[in-house]
Amino acid sequence: MIDPGADAPDADAREPDAGPETPRTPALRAVIGEFGRHLDLLSEQLGASLREADGECASVGESFHDMAVAKGVLDAVQCPEPAQSTLRNSSRQIGESLNAAVAALQYHDRLSQRLGLIRTGLNRLQSLLTDRSPRTYDAWLQALREVEQINRAEQRRLGPDPLHDPGMAHPAPSNGSVELF
Repeated sequence: MIDPGADAPDADAREPDAGPETPRTPALRAVIGEFGRHLDLLSEQLGASLREADGECASVGESFHDMAVAKGVLDAVQCPEPAQSTLRNSSRQIGESLNAAVAALQYHDRLSQRLGLIRTGLNRLQSLLTDRSPRTYDAWLQALREVEQINRAEQRRLGPDPLHDPGMAHPAPSNGSVELF
């Protein structure tokens, strides 16, 4: 807690001298290095989770592709009524379910892209924090702001974020064939 009656600023809040390292600098370096190590750990966990989710999503996508092929076979079956109408209605329901499932897979793909950008941003911060170059506090702030600008530019390139753009509509179901990426 900051003491409002204190005459001198906190020693940790002062910028390090331009000369030889002060005794507090190595401790601050250790804290910054440890913070960078934690960012690296989180990035690795995020990467492992993305790889696992991508594998599971690919497996589900293959299953949906197989169902789409089976739906095509059912659509081609010729039989007398009322079985023909029942078969067509069931095939239509399968098609609608496949379209909904593909929309969910596309959401997963977009989420994976976003999480990949987050991981890249964590890696940028980790690299910055573990860089041993001497910096003033102003230089640290400038470097962090530059990393933030890069991260924001990549997020904008990916497209609108549904969490920060409430007017963004969910993709409309397609009116035809199912495309699995």
